[in-house]
Amino acid sequence: MAVTSARGIVDMKEKGHFGRENARIDKYTLGDELPAQLAVLDLRPRKMTQPSYSLRRLTKDDKEAIIKFLRRFFFQDEPMNLAVNLLETPDSRCQELEEYSASTLEQGLSLATVDENGEIVGVILNGLAKREEVDYADKSEDCSNEKFRRILKVLGHLDREAKIWEKLPESCTKVVEIRIASTHSAWRGRGLMRVLCEETERLAKSIGAGALRMDTTSAFSAAAAERLKYRRVYSVLYADLPYAPKPEAPHLEARVYVKEL
Repeated sequence: MAVTSARGIVDMKEKGHFGRENARIDKYTLGDELPAQLAVLDLRPRKMTQPSYSLRRLTKDDKEAIIKFLRRFFFQDEPMNLAVNLLETPDSRCQELEEYSASTLEQGLSLATVDENGEIVGVILNGLAKREEVDYADKSEDCSNEKFRRILKVLGHLDREAKIWEKLPESCTKVVEIRIASTHSAWRGRGLMRVLCEETERLAKSIGAGALRMDTTSAFSAAAAERLKYRRVYSVLYADLPYAPKPEAPHLEARVYVKEL
Protein backbone atom coordinates (compact mmCIF):
# COMPACT_ATOMS: atom_id res chain seq x y z
CA MET A 1 0.00 0.00 0.00
CA ALA A 2 2.69 2.45 0.97
CA VAL A 3 5.87 3.01 2.84
CA THR A 4 6.02 5.70 5.49
CA SER A 5 8.94 7.77 6.65
CA ALA A 6 11.40 8.23 3.87
CA ARG A 7 13.10 10.26 6.59
CA GLY A 8 13.93 6.93 8.20
CA ILE A 9 16.09 5.87 5.26
CA VAL A 10 19.35 7.71 5.66
CA ASP A 11 23.01 6.92 5.22
CA MET A 12 23.48 6.41 8.93
CA LYS A 13 24.52 3.23 10.69
CA GLU A 14 22.69 2.22 13.86
CA LYS A 15 23.76 -0.04 16.69
CA GLY A 16 21.74 -3.26 16.70
CA HIS A 17 21.80 -7.02 17.18
CA PHE A 18 20.19 -9.30 14.62
CA GLY A 19 21.63 -12.75 15.20
CA ARG A 20 23.76 -12.34 12.08
CA GLU A 21 27.52 -11.95 12.20
CA ASN A 22 27.59 -9.18 9.60
CA ALA A 23 24.39 -7.48 10.63
CA ARG A 24 25.81 -5.49 13.51
CA ILE A 25 25.78 -1.79 12.79
CA ASP A 26 27.58 1.07 14.53
CA LYS A 27 26.51 4.66 14.40
CA TYR A 28 29.06 7.11 13.04
CA THR A 29 28.99 10.80 13.87
CA LEU A 30 31.38 13.72 14.03
CA GLY A 31 32.08 12.56 17.57
CA ASP A 32 34.23 9.74 16.16
CA GLU A 33 37.16 12.16 16.06
CA LEU A 34 36.59 13.32 19.62
CA PRO A 35 38.72 10.73 21.50
CA ALA A 36 41.88 11.73 19.61
CA GLN A 37 41.19 15.39 20.15
CA LEU A 38 40.58 14.96 23.88
CA ALA A 39 43.68 12.80 24.27
CA VAL A 40 45.78 15.87 23.62
CA LEU A 41 44.18 17.45 26.69
CA ASP A 42 44.50 14.23 28.72
CA LEU A 43 40.70 14.01 28.97
CA ARG A 44 38.41 11.04 28.44
CA PRO A 45 35.27 11.33 26.34
CA ARG A 46 32.00 10.69 28.06
CA LYS A 47 30.36 7.50 26.81
CA MET A 48 26.97 7.85 25.13
CA THR A 49 24.53 4.96 25.22
CA GLN A 50 22.80 4.30 21.91
CA PRO A 51 19.45 2.49 21.77
CA SER A 52 19.63 -1.06 20.47
CA TYR A 53 17.06 -3.27 18.79
CA SER A 54 16.61 -6.77 17.45
CA LEU A 55 15.01 -7.99 14.26
CA ARG A 56 12.49 -10.82 14.11
CA ARG A 57 10.05 -12.39 11.68
CA LEU A 58 6.35 -11.99 12.28
CA THR A 59 3.60 -14.62 12.30
CA LYS A 60 -0.17 -14.50 12.28
CA ASP A 61 -0.03 -14.55 16.08
CA ASP A 62 1.41 -11.03 15.95
CA LYS A 63 -1.67 -9.60 14.23
CA GLU A 64 -3.10 -7.76 17.23
CA ALA A 65 0.22 -6.13 18.14
CA ILE A 66 0.91 -5.13 14.53
CA ILE A 67 -2.53 -3.57 14.02
CA LYS A 68 -2.13 -1.65 17.27
CA PHE A 69 1.22 -0.33 16.04
CA LEU A 70 -0.14 0.65 12.61
CA ARG A 71 -3.10 2.45 14.15
CA ARG A 72 -0.61 4.72 15.94
CA PHE A 73 2.03 5.23 13.27
CA PHE A 74 0.62 4.47 9.82
CA PHE A 75 -3.13 4.47 9.34
CA GLN A 76 -3.61 8.09 10.40
CA ASP A 77 -0.81 9.43 8.17
CA GLU A 78 -1.11 7.51 4.88
CA PRO A 79 -2.05 10.08 2.17
CA MET A 80 -5.01 8.23 0.62
CA ASN A 81 -6.43 7.43 4.05
CA LEU A 82 -6.25 11.13 4.91
CA ALA A 83 -7.71 12.22 1.58
CA VAL A 84 -10.92 10.20 2.07
CA ASN A 85 -11.01 10.78 5.84
CA LEU A 86 -10.99 7.01 6.29
CA LEU A 87 -10.45 7.31 10.04
CA GLU A 88 -12.56 10.22 11.21
CA THR A 89 -11.17 10.31 14.76
CA PRO A 90 -7.99 9.00 16.42
CA ASP A 91 -10.09 6.16 17.86
CA SER A 92 -11.82 5.24 14.59
CA ARG A 93 -11.17 1.82 13.09
CA CYS A 94 -11.52 0.40 9.60
CA GLN A 95 -11.83 -3.37 9.73
CA GLU A 96 -11.26 -3.66 5.97
CA LEU A 97 -7.97 -1.77 6.24
CA GLU A 98 -6.85 -3.87 9.18
CA GLU A 99 -7.64 -7.13 7.40
CA TYR A 100 -5.84 -5.94 4.27
CA SER A 101 -2.78 -5.00 6.32
CA ALA A 102 -2.58 -8.32 8.17
CA SER A 103 -3.53 -10.54 5.23
CA THR A 104 0.01 -11.76 4.47
CA LEU A 105 1.30 -12.30 8.02
CA GLU A 106 0.74 -16.05 7.74
CA GLN A 107 3.25 -16.22 4.88
CA GLY A 108 6.08 -15.56 7.32
CA LEU A 109 7.77 -12.89 5.20
CA SER A 110 7.03 -9.87 7.38
CA LEU A 111 9.47 -8.40 9.89
CA ALA A 112 9.61 -6.17 12.94
CA THR A 113 12.31 -4.36 14.85
CA VAL A 114 11.89 -4.62 18.62
CA ASP A 115 13.59 -2.48 21.27
CA GLU A 116 15.30 -3.70 24.43
CA ASN A 117 11.95 -3.71 26.26
CA GLY A 118 10.31 -5.95 23.68
CA GLU A 119 8.27 -3.11 22.16
CA ILE A 120 7.78 -2.96 18.40
CA VAL A 121 9.49 0.11 16.91
CA GLY A 122 9.29 -0.73 13.21
CA VAL A 123 7.42 -3.06 10.88
CA ILE A 124 7.53 -4.14 7.26
CA LEU A 125 4.65 -6.26 5.98
CA ASN A 126 5.53 -8.35 2.94
CA GLY A 127 3.62 -10.70 0.69
CA LEU A 128 4.56 -13.24 -1.95
CA ALA A 129 3.30 -13.01 -5.55
CA LYS A 130 3.80 -15.79 -8.10
CA ARG A 131 3.80 -15.47 -11.87
CA GLU A 132 1.55 -18.51 -12.21
CA GLU A 133 -1.09 -16.95 -9.93
CA VAL A 134 -1.51 -13.57 -11.64
CA ASP A 135 -5.06 -12.24 -11.23
CA TYR A 136 -5.91 -8.73 -12.41
CA ALA A 137 -9.60 -8.91 -11.50
CA ASP A 138 -10.97 -5.79 -9.79
CA LYS A 139 -11.67 -6.94 -6.24
CA SER A 140 -12.62 -3.49 -4.96
CA GLU A 141 -16.30 -4.04 -5.73
CA ASP A 142 -16.43 -6.72 -3.04
CA CYS A 143 -15.58 -4.12 -0.38
CA SER A 144 -18.59 -2.72 1.44
CA ASN A 145 -16.69 0.26 2.84
CA GLU A 146 -17.11 3.00 0.23
CA LYS A 147 -14.04 4.98 1.33
CA PHE A 148 -11.70 2.02 1.45
CA ARG A 149 -13.14 0.74 -1.83
CA ARG A 150 -11.74 3.84 -3.57
CA ILE A 151 -8.30 3.06 -2.16
CA LEU A 152 -8.48 -0.59 -3.24
CA LYS A 153 -9.49 0.54 -6.71
CA VAL A 154 -6.31 2.61 -7.00
CA LEU A 155 -4.19 -0.31 -5.79
CA GLY A 156 -5.90 -2.58 -8.32
CA HIS A 157 -5.18 -0.06 -11.08
CA LEU A 158 -1.48 -0.06 -10.16
CA ASP A 159 -1.39 -3.85 -10.25
CA ARG A 160 -3.02 -4.10 -13.68
CA GLU A 161 -1.25 -1.22 -15.39
CA ALA A 162 2.26 -1.79 -14.04
CA LYS A 163 2.41 -5.23 -15.70
CA ILE A 164 5.51 -6.07 -13.70
CA TRP A 165 5.76 -9.64 -15.00
CA GLU A 166 6.28 -8.29 -18.51
CA LYS A 167 9.16 -6.17 -17.19
CA LEU A 168 10.96 -8.94 -15.34
CA PRO A 169 12.92 -11.88 -16.78
CA GLU A 170 10.84 -15.00 -17.48
CA SER A 171 13.08 -16.81 -15.03
CA CYS A 172 11.59 -14.64 -12.27
CA THR A 173 8.59 -16.61 -11.03
CA LYS A 174 8.27 -15.16 -7.52
CA VAL A 175 8.23 -11.57 -6.29
CA VAL A 176 8.19 -10.36 -2.69
CA GLU A 177 5.93 -7.33 -2.36
CA ILE A 178 6.55 -4.73 0.32
CA ARG A 179 2.97 -3.90 1.23
CA ILE A 180 3.33 -1.63 4.27
CA ALA A 181 6.31 -0.29 6.18
CA SER A 182 6.35 2.08 9.13
CA THR A 183 8.49 3.12 12.08
CA HIS A 184 7.75 4.46 15.54
CA SER A 185 7.87 8.28 15.45
CA ALA A 186 10.56 8.35 18.16
CA TRP A 187 12.80 6.06 16.06
CA ARG A 188 12.58 7.80 12.70
CA GLY A 189 15.81 8.99 11.15
CA ARG A 190 17.85 6.14 12.67
CA GLY A 191 17.99 3.80 9.69
CA LEU A 192 15.40 1.26 10.86
CA MET A 193 13.54 1.26 7.56
CA ARG A 194 16.73 0.66 5.62
CA VAL A 195 17.52 -2.32 7.87
CA LEU A 196 14.01 -3.74 7.44
CA CYS A 197 14.21 -3.39 3.66
CA GLU A 198 17.66 -4.95 3.49
CA GLU A 199 16.54 -7.88 5.62
CA THR A 200 13.50 -8.28 3.36
CA GLU A 201 15.86 -8.47 0.40
CA ARG A 202 17.91 -11.19 2.09
CA LEU A 203 14.76 -13.08 2.98
CA ALA A 204 13.44 -12.80 -0.59
CA LYS A 205 16.67 -14.23 -1.96
CA SER A 206 16.54 -17.11 0.52
CA ILE A 207 13.16 -18.28 -0.84
CA GLY A 208 14.21 -17.92 -4.48
CA ALA A 209 12.34 -14.69 -5.32
CA GLY A 210 13.69 -12.95 -8.39
CA ALA A 211 12.59 -9.43 -7.49
CA LEU A 212 11.08 -7.09 -4.92
CA ARG A 213 8.11 -4.82 -5.56
CA MET A 214 7.09 -1.64 -3.76
CA ASP A 215 3.94 0.37 -4.56
CA THR A 216 4.27 3.90 -3.21
CA THR A 217 1.37 6.24 -2.52
CA SER A 218 3.30 9.19 -1.13
CA ALA A 219 6.23 11.36 -2.16
CA PHE A 220 8.14 10.17 0.92
CA SER A 221 7.74 6.49 0.09
CA ALA A 222 8.73 7.11 -3.54
CA ALA A 223 11.92 8.82 -2.36
CA ALA A 224 12.58 5.85 -0.09
CA ALA A 225 12.26 3.40 -2.98
CA GLU A 226 14.69 5.37 -5.11
CA ARG A 227 17.25 5.60 -2.31
CA LEU A 228 17.07 1.83 -2.05
CA LYS A 229 17.84 1.54 -5.79
CA TYR A 230 14.39 0.39 -6.89
CA ARG A 231 13.42 1.02 -10.52
CA ARG A 232 10.19 2.83 -11.30
CA VAL A 233 8.08 0.90 -13.80
CA TYR A 234 4.77 2.78 -13.58
CA SER A 235 3.26 5.97 -12.18
CA VAL A 236 -0.09 7.73 -12.36
CA LEU A 237 -1.35 11.06 -11.06
CA TYR A 238 -4.24 10.78 -8.65
CA ALA A 239 -5.87 13.60 -10.61
CA ASP A 240 -6.00 11.35 -13.67
CA LEU A 241 -8.11 8.72 -11.93
CA PRO A 242 -11.69 10.00 -11.42
CA TYR A 243 -12.40 7.61 -8.55
CA ALA A 244 -9.09 8.08 -6.73
CA PRO A 245 -8.63 9.94 -3.45
CA LYS A 246 -6.88 13.27 -3.98
CA PRO A 247 -4.08 13.62 -1.41
CA GLU A 248 -2.52 17.03 -0.82
CA ALA A 249 0.86 18.01 -2.29
CA PRO A 250 3.50 16.71 -2.44
CA HIS A 251 1.66 13.37 -2.62
CA LEU A 252 0.31 13.79 -6.14
CA GLU A 253 0.96 10.39 -7.69
CA ALA A 254 1.16 6.68 -7.03
CA ARG A 255 4.07 4.65 -8.36
CA VAL A 256 5.20 1.06 -8.76
CA TYR A 257 8.85 0.14 -8.25
CA VAL A 258 10.73 -3.13 -8.70
CA LYS A 259 14.20 -4.30 -7.79
CA GLU A 260 15.66 -7.38 -9.42
CA LEU A 261 17.65 -9.69 -7.15
